Amino acid sequence: MLGPWRQVIDERERLLLEEELRKEIGDRHPLIGLKIKVLARRDDHDDVLASLEDGRVTEVHLTWSGKKEVDPSWPRTVIFESMDQWRAQADLT
Repeated sequence: MLGPWRQVIDERERLLLEEELRKEIGDRHPLIGLKIKVLARRDDHDDVLASLEDGRVTEVHLTWSGKKEVDPSWPRTVIFESMDQWRAQADLT
């Protein structure tokens, strides 16, 4: 991975992160209803990088609230058209 990002290799960790993300996604969130697979995480910012079923990738800042967020802007989410686009635009510091 790049910079502070590390690949999520452990299956239990991946499932935990995906479960937390599903809990946080509210009814009006841009990721609602999409299949998501966590690929990497950034521990210093509580961020995860995940692939979407349509080939895009998303960078999400988890709130760790354990519940659905009412505000559709949370968890904060940026969707990229491809992994290459994410690499070009991501904060890797």
